[in-house]
Amino acid sequence: MEDSENKKEAKKQNEPKKTEKTAKKKGSFFRSLKAEFARIVWPDKDRIVKETAAVIIVTVILGAVIALLDFVIKAGIDKIIQIG
Repeated sequence: MEDSENKKEAKKQNEPKKTEKTAKKKGSFFRSLKAEFARIVWPDKDRIVKETAAVIIVTVILGAVIALLDFVIKAGIDKIIQIG
């Protein structure tokens, strides 16, 4: 059902709007801007929460990997310095 709604939205977006014809008139920038904002398909709350959680999880994991690599490289360099 959600897929058919997305197709309807995409079809609406491809249709020319009357505001595109008036875009050449003076002061029509804000009207065309408003029309463009009306055509945006905004994500729902569930999708935003899932994507935000994914970004936070990946950021934490990559931070831990970088910290671990930093520790290993520092320990290796310290051992090399002690030998020399």
